Amino acid sequence: MLTAVERVLILKGADLLSDVGPRHLLGLAEVAREIEISKGDTIYNAEDPADALYVVVEGRVRISTGDRTMSEVGPGEAFGTWSLVDESARGQRAECVQDGLALALHRDEFYDVAAVDVTLLQSLIGALAKRLRALVAERPEEARVESEGVQAPEGSPAAGQPETTARPAPAESGATASSTPGASLTAAALGKPLPETETQGMEPGPLPAPVRERPLDPDAQRE
Repeated sequence: MLTAVERVLILKGADLLSDVGPRHLLGLAEVAREIEISKGDTIYNAEDPADALYVVVEGRVRISTGDRTMSEVGPGEAFGTWSLVDESARGQRAECVQDGLALALHRDEFYDVAAVDVTLLQSLIGALAKRLRALVAERPEEARVESEGVQAPEGSPAAGQPETTARPAPAESGATASSTPGASLTAAALGKPLPETETQGMEPGPLPAPVRERPLDPDAQRE
């Protein structure tokens, strides 16, 4: 029979509980259950619902998917830890390969304790965030890139946001970046020809109709 202190130290071996203080782990240690494991025993199958995490006290456990061995865990190591936050099927098989003892913490009992201990929940969330960051670092191509907290370069829209800054209209054929409306207005005010860049590529417009002179009045000529 393990003492409360021994259970606290064993539970701290689970990565999701590694940052939880001893005082907060004490409540979990009181509801954790000791189970004997024997070589050849199946602790859970891939299709079983995830309902508890386990920490090996003595012995060894093999974690496998189909015929492939994923890992082996020994004393002080945990397995099935995601059961605290995910109740879907295990997806893996856990089989004892060496006689020993394990400590089991069921999800329902975990939340019974965490319901009155906000710090415990905060520690769990922090551990989950740390693990997710590690997964993103390992496989960045699968990560969803967020723009929160990242300042976009000046003149460019923020990542993931629609562009709202008006872009300049495309230049007319033959015009250059130095052509500006101000230059045209200045030339017109001084009676000078338009800048060359303003007239390049412009199609000539229709010529104005010739002015027809009015014939003189014969009576006016006699006067």
